[in-house]
Amino acid sequence: MIIEKLAEDIFQDILSQGGYVYIVGGSVRDYVLGLETYHDMDIEVYHLEYQQLYDILSHYGHVNTFGKNFAIMQVDKLPNYDFALPRKEKKVGEKHQDFQIDIDPHLSIQKAIQRRDLTMNALMYDYDNQKVIDLCHGIDDIHNKIIRCVNTQTFQEDPLRVLRVAQFAARFEMEVEEETKQLCQQMVQNHLLDYLSMERIYQEYCKILMAKQPSIGFQFLKDIEALPDYLKNLTTTPQRLDYHPEGNVWNHTMLVIDIAALVRDKVDEPLSFMWACLLHDIGKPLVTTLEGHAPRHNEAGLKVFKDVKMIQSKKQRQYIETMIMYHMHLMNMSRNHSKDIKYLRLLKNIENKISLNDLIWISCCDKLGRGRVVYEQYYHFWDFMKDKTDRLGDKALQPIINGYDLIQNGFHQDKQLKEILDEAYDLQLQGLNKEKILRSLKKKYEKR
Repeated sequence: MIIEKLAEDIFQDILSQGGYVYIVGGSVRDYVLGLETYHDMDIEVYHLEYQQLYDILSHYGHVNTFGKNFAIMQVDKLPNYDFALPRKEKKVGEKHQDFQIDIDPHLSIQKAIQRRDLTMNALMYDYDNQKVIDLCHGIDDIHNKIIRCVNTQTFQEDPLRVLRVAQFAARFEMEVEEETKQLCQQMVQNHLLDYLSMERIYQEYCKILMAKQPSIGFQFLKDIEALPDYLKNLTTTPQRLDYHPEGNVWNHTMLVIDIAALVRDKVDEPLSFMWACLLHDIGKPLVTTLEGHAPRHNEAGLKVFKDVKMIQSKKQRQYIETMIMYHMHLMNMSRNHSKDIKYLRLLKNIENKISLNDLIWISCCDKLGRGRVVYEQYYHFWDFMKDKTDRLGDKALQPIINGYDLIQNGFHQDKQLKEILDEAYDLQLQGLNKEKILRSLKKKYEKR
């Protein structure tokens, strides 16, 4: 394995003082997978007491500790390396972090790996002998693309592992072994996931969305009945088969997010873009008719989005709301050969919320996420957008009328002022100059 020089020096120091070094967890898995960059390095040190390990690390920099209960230490000059003593864990409460930790520097590696979640994460790299130790057949599971739990009893002590299985399946395009899948479903039915914080759930969902094939992770959550209502409702919402031969809204959404994963390197806000693609049609269950029409589902989507509590960033929420609201607009404008003023109004509506570039790409993913695509329409869309952006740009025009102008011309500074400014801007888009705009507004509001 590729190990930093400072870490090598520390490892040699540990060995010289009677300790033993194993690299464990995700970095070993990534090494076996042949990934160029490893996961953060988790180091387990055997046959040393807590203070002994602390003293060794202190020679190489400032040591940050994460509590003697966990016996985890980090040297400031090696921020990606966590050093820990072997431990046993016992669940003592309902929350994700409610564990009793027993540190045992002389614990056997056979017992130590029992707290690991999956066989591919139970691999250990013996630093001294430079070889991988595989006590759970994790390498076979990696090669066979199988996700399997290490121990059915200890696995269910941590409900977050259900979501970790989903994100690993999506990231590495693996299949969950049946017993492990049934165990995850049982954990869901026993409401163990109810005790997870929204922040932890959000983090795992982000990993699924940023995976190679996000649909694998979400399909797993669907199969074990772990989806939140706003996603579960998509699975029973039909669509018109002449427009969506792929079937219900869920099928469409899964196609969209997999296509989005292929183009997210082209957008300005990749993570928020993936969230928007996942949630762009969450309004359809509210408005879909028996015939499969979904009128104004974008507006309905804004109502449903209020219940998506796990997304807490105001900036990200604004981005997703804007994408939900306008994800159809550009494609509709292309199909209807809309005039320039509609395009210019749209630029104003999305200003400082999302980029036109990201809106273009969600429009494409939405179009391509169907069982059948009319490519003539798709290629016409790109021609339409090129024409608009070449002639009109991709940013909203700066207003030529401001609040000061209105007040100087006799308008009152009240709640109505914003409404009048909006009217002034629309008149500007229609081609009127500043003088004509003010004259028109004064004429209209003098009558009132």
